[in-house]
Order: sequence, then C-alpha cells, then structure tokens
Amino acid sequence: MPGIVVRLRTQIGTWRLSDVMPTNTFAQLRARFEEEHKVDLKSVALTADPAGLQSYRDDQTVGQANLSNGHMIYAMVDMEKVSVHTASTGGKTIKKDGTIVTQDISTVFNSSGFRPGMLPLRNMKMHWTLNEFIALDEQFQYKVKSPETGMCKKVSIDTASIQDFQNYMRNFDFRVMRVGFLYGKFNEDATVKAEFIYEPPQETTDATFTILPDPKEQVVEGLASMLGLQKVGWIFSHPAREKGFHFSWAETLFAAEQQLEAAQGVNNTPFVTMKLTVDEKGQIIVEAYQVSKQCMEMVAEGVLAPSANLGHCAVNPTFTAIVEGKEAKEVDTSFFLSTTPIEQFESTFLVSTFPRANRIDVMQTRDDLKTQLSKVGKKGWTFSDQLADFQLLLYLTDFLSLSDEMPALCRAVTDREEPLFDGYQLLIRSIAGMDM
Repeated sequence: MPGIVVRLRTQIGTWRLSDVMPTNTFAQLRARFEEEHKVDLKSVALTADPAGLQSYRDDQTVGQANLSNGHMIYAMVDMEKVSVHTASTGGKTIKKDGTIVTQDISTVFNSSGFRPGMLPLRNMKMHWTLNEFIALDEQFQYKVKSPETGMCKKVSIDTASIQDFQNYMRNFDFRVMRVGFLYGKFNEDATVKAEFIYEPPQETTDATFTILPDPKEQVVEGLASMLGLQKVGWIFSHPAREKGFHFSWAETLFAAEQQLEAAQGVNNTPFVTMKLTVDEKGQIIVEAYQVSKQCMEMVAEGVLAPSANLGHCAVNPTFTAIVEGKEAKEVDTSFFLSTTPIEQFESTFLVSTFPRANRIDVMQTRDDLKTQLSKVGKKGWTFSDQLADFQLLLYLTDFLSLSDEMPALCRAVTDREEPLFDGYQLLIRSIAGMDM
C-alpha cells in the first residue's frame, strides 16, 4: 500500500512528509519532521486545527486519525522557546563575552538561507550555474492570476435544505458564522447535485469558525455512502460585509484544503463552496464559488498563510507572489475565486424535515421521530418515504447498528421497491414510543 503525504503548517513554514503509512504514530511523524526539516518540535503539540484545540496523541496512529493524502496538520511554534535543530548548519553563534548560544530559527534562516526558511545554497549543492539558480528560484515564485472559469459548471441544491439553513441563520440575525458540508453526487458533466447539508460540531464568531472533533464523523460518511452520496462541497454563512469582500483568508484556505482532499491533490474537481449572507438591506444572498487550481497549489505548498487583513492571504516569506506585475506580501482573496452558477431543486430522493444535529438549542428527540412517522399513510407517504431523511437516519444510529441494521434501512430508502421487513418498522416505532 503506497504511503500518503502529510503536511505540517507552522509560523515558520509548511513542510511535507511523503510515504507516511497508516501505522505511523504522531511521535514518529514528529521525529521525521525534526530529522528531514531540521527543526526542534520536542515540546510542540501536533494539532488538527490552526487554533490548537484538538491535539494528536503521540501514540495515536495516522490511520486512527483518519489522515488522508495531502492532509494538513498544525503546530504552534513558540519562537522564543524552540531552538534550531542541532543538526542544522549555522545554528550557533559566539557572543562578545565568548559564550556560545543557539540562534533562533528566523535569525538563522533569514541571514544565511537561500530564501527565508530554507538552507543556504551550499548546503544543497556546492556549485551552481546561473541557469540552475534561476530555475530553482522560479520554483518559489507565483504569478497570481484570476481564474477565467471554474472547474464546477453548476451546483444544484435541495430547496428545503438551503431554506432550513437560511431560516436557522435568521434566528441569529446573521450575526454569527455557520458552516455545513454538502452531500450529494458529482455528475459526469462537472456539475454538482447536493441533496442535504450536514452541520458538524463547531464554534463560531462573527468572523471566524472552528470545526470541532465530531464523534459521528465516520457514521455520517458511512450513512452517506450507503445512500450512494458523498461530500461534494461546503457552505458557510456570515454577517453582512463591505462590498467586494467575499472570502476571508480562513475561508479561502479551508476551501482550498477541501478541494485538495476531494481531488486527491492539485487536480480538477467540481467540489464547490457555497456561501449565504445578507446585504445592507437584509436581503438574502446565496452564491457559489471555487478557488483556482493555482490557489490549491499555493496552499498545498504552504505559500499562503493567515493575515491580519481578513480579506487577504499572507505570503510565506519563503515564496514570492507577483500580483499585477508587482511583488506582494499578501494577496487579495478575490484573485483566487471563480463563481459557479446555482439552481435549486425539490429532491424526490430525500425529505428534509427532521431537526438538524449539532445545532444550538435544538435537540433531536423520540417525539420528533414520532411526529415524522405519524405522517405515514397520509397524502401517499410510505414508511420508507418518511425514513428517507438523512437527519432522521443519523438519529437512529444512536439506537441501531451502522453495520447491522442501517444498511437495510438505507436500501429501503435508495430503492423504494425494496421491502422493509415489518420487524424493522416495529423496532423503529418502538424507539419512537408509538403504539404497535
């Protein structure tokens, strides 16, 4: 089985490890990063998010953490406490009093590296021709260009799903952000059909979002797969913004990372980003975008970084970004965006009425299950028709086995001609507290 690539983003750069195996522990990853990239990470936690809220255990394996090819992990390096790796060149300096001290990383790399965050040229190769030097230098230069067209031709989203998401945000007067993942199908004509929205556990403010560890992540993916669906995009909602400010740096980086994961690298993908907001008059705005393949590449290589200016991505000092003919220390996120046409449809596959998981002040209860099942036999609704609600199916996994009972329920949803045995109906009715 071939290994995967894992990337580590820190304040001093982004590094890659190739040939990482599912059985590798995070302690082994740390050791490899130290050895291959000449940095001391012994006192630094490896985390799943930039804020450092979810740390990986040293004995945890890559497989247990569900890392995929190109996965980004994070380390918040304390520049005052982390010294240069002992194997690095030029890491020691003699002070006027004769004492020998270790220089910090930025001092060493900025003073002697080919570029900030890199080793000196002589550490790479003893002799360089001008053409070799130019070729090497060009690898770290990016001429930023706006994409002419996106890779996704159109996104269609279920009307009930987007309206429910919209109505929920109205409860907060669009004063906070909210994030959800779109599940549906990629079509052969590079279009996307989104059947439902799943909102993971999250913490948000008016300008930031953090996706929290989701104990049901694998259940969600498993259920979606049984229904013949997969993650095809994501959606975020935000308060009204000034004209021309579409994506923050965090939203841009997240969109790029999601596209990289969907495409398994810097490849074409219809994976789409939708956003929901209001204008200054309170009118709803729904738009869809993709980030460019150039943005995907720049994120994969660690070129782009957080910025104090929300509407821009900072450029890692190791690299050079040329914007409109001039070197830029940060890039307006609009340079990476292309719009995607949107249409709505009324799904004939799934219904969307059961309360959503992971919402504030919203609970999924047996009474909700009873209410939904009470529609069976009315207006032509069958038991399988009312069962065909992703949120309801997800709720049932609290009581039924994903591997034993749920496949039969999902088959009854995907093929309405597939009979659902009376035993399953009785079991689900009993969960709802309904009379037999």
